[in-house]
Amino acid sequence: MDERAIISKLEGIIQPVVEKLGLELYDLEYKREGQGWVVRVFINSKDGVTIDDCVKVSRQLNLLLDVEDIIPYSYNLEVSSPGLTRTLKKTGHYEKSIGAKVKVKLREPLKNMKTFVAVIKSVEGTKIFFQTDDDIVETDFSNIESAKLQLD
Repeated sequence: MDERAIISKLEGIIQPVVEKLGLELYDLEYKREGQGWVVRVFINSKDGVTIDDCVKVSRQLNLLLDVEDIIPYSYNLEVSSPGLTRTLKKTGHYEKSIGAKVKVKLREPLKNMKTFVAVIKSVEGTKIFFQTDDDIVETDFSNIESAKLQLD
């Protein structure tokens, strides 16, 4: 089973557990790091994420992932908040962050810019609109290499 298939199966197992605890599955990573594999679960809540939230999710997932046994290697499970300067990876992340300042790196430059800091103005389908100091930049989600929230 390839990494994408494992991530898809993990998401199907993890999301209901996280939602049952009143939280949101913000992101999920499964990758090789150093000598082993890591499953990183990022949880979110409109009220913020506490250490207790992370512990509850971790305890439930440890048992469930052992029973499901879909990961072919030994791994470490990490559960945390995505943080204040979180990475935006899905169009839904942009929709929830309208009005926030973000640092964006594009695959192909627009208006002679490949990297810029702007405020997310709107999301229309796969189009993301950003307000820079002096202009509105529109790009397709697929042209965004990375984007990360910025603190003022």
